[in-house]
Amino acid sequence: MNDPLLAGLKRYFGFEDFLDHQRQVVEKITSGRDLCVVMPTGAGKSLCYQLPALLAPGFTLVVSPLIALMFDQVQALRKRGIPAAFINSTVPFAEQTAAAEAAAAGEIKLLYVAPERLQTDFFRNFLLRHRPEMLVVDEAHCISEWGHDFRPSYRRIGESAQACGIPRVCAFTATATPLVCRDIRTQLRRENMELVAAGFRRPNLAFKVLPCGGGREAKFAALKRLLAGARVPTLIYAATRQAVDELAAIPGVVGYHAGMSAEKRGAAQEYFMTDPAPVLAATNAFGMGIDRPDVRRVIHYQLPGSLEAYYQEAGRAGRDGESAECVLLFSYSDRYIQKFLIEMNNPPPATIRNVYRVLRRRALAMPVPGPLEISASALTPEIPGAKSDGQVSAALGILEKIGAIRRGARRGGHGTLRFIGDPDRLRVLHQEEKTQRSRFIHRVIAHMGRGAGRETEFGVEELSEISGLSGEQVRRVLNALSGEVLEWRGGFAGRTIELADPELEVPELDDAELSRRLDYETARLDDVVAYAQSTRCRQLELIEYFGENGADWRCGCCDICNGRGDSVAAGFRDDDIRVALRAADIFHGRIGVGKLGQILAGSRSASIIAGNWHRNPCFGALRHLRAARVEQLLRMLMDSGDLGRVDRSGYPCVVLSSQGRRKLLNGK
Repeated sequence: MNDPLLAGLKRYFGFEDFLDHQRQVVEKITSGRDLCVVMPTGAGKSLCYQLPALLAPGFTLVVSPLIALMFDQVQALRKRGIPAAFINSTVPFAEQTAAAEAAAAGEIKLLYVAPERLQTDFFRNFLLRHRPEMLVVDEAHCISEWGHDFRPSYRRIGESAQACGIPRVCAFTATATPLVCRDIRTQLRRENMELVAAGFRRPNLAFKVLPCGGGREAKFAALKRLLAGARVPTLIYAATRQAVDELAAIPGVVGYHAGMSAEKRGAAQEYFMTDPAPVLAATNAFGMGIDRPDVRRVIHYQLPGSLEAYYQEAGRAGRDGESAECVLLFSYSDRYIQKFLIEMNNPPPATIRNVYRVLRRRALAMPVPGPLEISASALTPEIPGAKSDGQVSAALGILEKIGAIRRGARRGGHGTLRFIGDPDRLRVLHQEEKTQRSRFIHRVIAHMGRGAGRETEFGVEELSEISGLSGEQVRRVLNALSGEVLEWRGGFAGRTIELADPELEVPELDDAELSRRLDYETARLDDVVAYAQSTRCRQLELIEYFGENGADWRCGCCDICNGRGDSVAAGFRDDDIRVALRAADIFHGRIGVGKLGQILAGSRSASIIAGNWHRNPCFGALRHLRAARVEQLLRMLMDSGDLGRVDRSGYPCVVLSSQGRRKLLNGK
């Protein structure tokens, strides 16, 4: 094979070709450029840096924020025979040293580390002696205070890279606005880092905004109209727990939010994943780690707080490539709900100072100095001016960020765990990890080793990192298995709090910076309102928001493109219509209209490549049309009756109708 990139792709990953946009990124990295890459989940970001790392002579250092994520990525690479390792707080020092030495000797090509490792003397000295070919910063939005998951430890990565003389730095994230990307480049001290934003176009998703000016009654009426048709897998997002409870009162709708018991949340998740056509109303607490590809509809009952949140939540629809719709029920009054939530997450300086004073008073009153075991809800009654537990929790987060307090997981959510019976037998029984319970049992026993039968202290956060489950999932598994497979004795369920300097009476706050943060969050909310009121193609608004060049592209299926008809030309060539009809006849009800559109457009999405659809003779037959135009053509043929739908085990597939067959045979 003359193409070294395709040869490497085949050798290391077993793929015949790249997904959309992957080759562009891989070529830029292999040419030696610093890149800031913004690609949504599912677009194949990891391969974009893993392949260049494998083709380079030395090793690549990957900074990742989550131990569970590191574990999963390294395990996946090792299963492919790719030499990879990770270094974090769960790895004994002797094993850390061995992994570092293996990387220096060329035996490890990808070395994953937590950001805190870069600040240790051991690891800094190692990097000074053995510079990596490249530093990759995964989840790079964590660098920016304007990002949605800021981590203070990420802020010093640029300084470390510069001090160690690392020649090349690349940053990867799934959601980052141009502002966040600029901050990423600044903090990494790579101002000339090239930005690549791609993969945000989803032509199989029909975005719609339904004005609901009549308040709650108008929204309920609009929602019931949407749910009155054929029942399909549906997610309804609401901004508050109260709204979710109200929606769950509608017959056929199940609710989910963080205020429900673990058992009820678990039952709701199970329902959503196993029911053929679930309808679930939830807050944004639902979604992470939920991967149901055939969600046909996502409805936002209330405005989300940002377009980042909206795109991530709406993007859970149609991940199988089939047609789906994303509907926003818009009422301007919803802005006041989100504005209130923003104010709760950005408490005034006076409230932050009052929280610190109460913590200091409690700390000085302790007979023996040590961390405070107190939750935000317990603190709230003592804080003058505090409006909610959430506001106090946000104040604690700000105090931690500026270094006035330290919050640890050492005692937070801790308890003692031991497995009942033969741990080796349990590990073998659950080695396939088919369920959350099996995954927990197999991974935790593997971590505990011979001590699995003895009481050992763990925090829920630590068990989450070991098992790869969320904290909520860990608690649910512990409750379900306790007394049967294991014994768990829980302790204090909050995070411990410790003053950095008990002598400090009042923390130093940057009031102007806090005000800028509030203004920024409010501006992001106003971006959502502007999106809802826009008369431009919905997807064009979204992809340009994330920095992808929209040029003259239009989705062809949103309410603006279809409803007003001024964005996309209506006509199609007769030859193109015949190609679409012939393809529907060839597949004869085996695939859905979304998959057919991807095949005809020549898409190299993950589902197309994995299913070998790119080898079908129909693949790329309408490549000269954009994917959105192909999708629009198929919808037009569905509306005209030339194409029809047939149910295949509850899955809607496209067929050539008798009318369409006559048109295909007669050429009319």
